[in-house]
Amino acid sequence: MGGGSYNYEKIPSLVASGKLSIDVVNLAVSRILRAKFAIGLFENPYRGVVPSEESSLIHTPENIAVARQLDTESIVLLENHNDILPLSKAANVAVIGPMAHGYMNYGDYVVKGATLNGGSTPLDGIKAASKGVVTYAQGCERWSNNESGFHEAIAAASAADVAIVVVGTWSRDQYELWAGLNATTGEHIDLSSLNLVGAMPRLVQAIINTGKPTVVVFSSGKPITEPWISKNASALVQQFYPSEEGGNALADILFGNANPSGKLSVGFPYDVGTTPIYYDYLNSGRGVAPGMAYPNGTLVFGDQYVLNTPVPLYEFGYGKSYSTFKYSNLELSKTNASTSDTITATVQVTNNSTRDGTEVVQLYIQDLITSVAVPNIVLKGFSKVPIAAGKTETANIPFNVGDLGLWNINMQYVVEPGDFLIIVGSSSADFRSNATLTVV
Repeated sequence: MGGGSYNYEKIPSLVASGKLSIDVVNLAVSRILRAKFAIGLFENPYRGVVPSEESSLIHTPENIAVARQLDTESIVLLENHNDILPLSKAANVAVIGPMAHGYMNYGDYVVKGATLNGGSTPLDGIKAASKGVVTYAQGCERWSNNESGFHEAIAAASAADVAIVVVGTWSRDQYELWAGLNATTGEHIDLSSLNLVGAMPRLVQAIINTGKPTVVVFSSGKPITEPWISKNASALVQQFYPSEEGGNALADILFGNANPSGKLSVGFPYDVGTTPIYYDYLNSGRGVAPGMAYPNGTLVFGDQYVLNTPVPLYEFGYGKSYSTFKYSNLELSKTNASTSDTITATVQVTNNSTRDGTEVVQLYIQDLITSVAVPNIVLKGFSKVPIAAGKTETANIPFNVGDLGLWNINMQYVVEPGDFLIIVGSSSADFRSNATLTVV
């Protein structure tokens, strides 16, 4: 770690002063030596790849391809108004934003200097994929309120067919973080807001105001709460911190080489003040009465919250596709079961589009009557199903009845007899079909 741990440097003085027994030190050292002897480190101390074999095992074409696939499948399409995406490869594109080029927007657990050494930035990937004219304007620094670069960015967007604006959060490698360089995510880095910082939100607004189709990409390590971007941008794409193939993967999604299939593993709130926003909240007798402050000045007052909502902007499991999917014929291998049974839910999913796609079918459980409060729904399985255009595939999702239990008032884990609703859908809020399982 960049921060380091230097407690061991105090051991000699602690022993000399009598505050630490040398027997305690010897015991700790003996345990480490015993472990090293057990794994043969003294006979073969360098157990990694020998230098002569590095090129055949590290950074191979196969590994690079896997990294690109992982990055591509983890990108989440949040909005796609009027099906602006995928873009035509012949389109003239203005790439804008401080996260678009100049460094790799990794997380903090990377080797020293990694963000400046290699990797495909969004601009790199878009240039490699596009057959049109690609221009670039940074617009602003990620850590600054300075808007002096807006004019160049607006001019680039105005001259292009479409603008791609890449903004978000950033981190540093551990050495930079612990040296105190600015960052908005990373170990020991805390925020009081989930909004874009500095000039970035104003840059996005300025580009949208040009009237040109504007695709916004959130390059970040956490949710960003800018609901107005969701509404006003032509499309919104979430790319969590990628590998070195991040730019190529982003271009694969933007230009349709790949169909987005990523789903959110965390809900996105409207505002930091409405957190926590987890999907599996406990059942309650209280309903939701949200309020809202609208851009035109209209105020609608509610209870939860007075001028906001506890409902997520994007829920757990959410993610759009360029394809549309229809669910049908949900069946359970058993509708009456004991706690020792394994049940398989099967559902047919049809791709009602002209583009091959992949759907992540999610299975949630709702315990209908319980002796104690339990989560309203719980994810118990999922299946990632590639489906050709116009075709139907069957998703099979097994689950154990023994996993449907709760901790009762006596702190005993039990599966209570009764009815469970088995729900399948495309997210924790987009349910498509359900069936009832009775546990006896």
